Amino acid sequence: MNKNIGYKIKELREHKNISQENLAFQLDVSQSYLSKIENGTIEKLDFLFMQKVAEFFKVEPQYFMDDQIFQNIVDNNHSSAFGNPYSTITINNTVTDDLVKSLVQNQEQISQLMEMQNRLIEQLLKK
Repeated sequence: MNKNIGYKIKELREHKNISQENLAFQLDVSQSYLSKIENGTIEKLDFLFMQKVAEFFKVEPQYFMDDQIFQNIVDNNHSSAFGNPYSTITINNTVTDDLVKSLVQNQEQISQLMEMQNRLIEQLLKK
């Protein structure tokens, strides 16, 4: 079963025992906006926002991809990876690192083009 992005954010937030209000503050969004993301009302999210979320929770951006597969590796006691600080979580990505790098580069190029466009508009307005 695939989990939507909002559910994954909520899962991470609850795992870290962080209130929705506190996380919203940390991500510089309103609590109501975060609530809508978590309950699935808002599904399409800005890439830069998702990058902030990934950095805050110290996970790779691929974690939020729908076709993500997770495998918990448990210790000798067979306790859950979330409950045991000595366990690790292995993430098997079906999305390649090259694709993610390409997305980041595209986002950077778009930002640069927008900056150039704004400078050109400013120059035209000065004339």
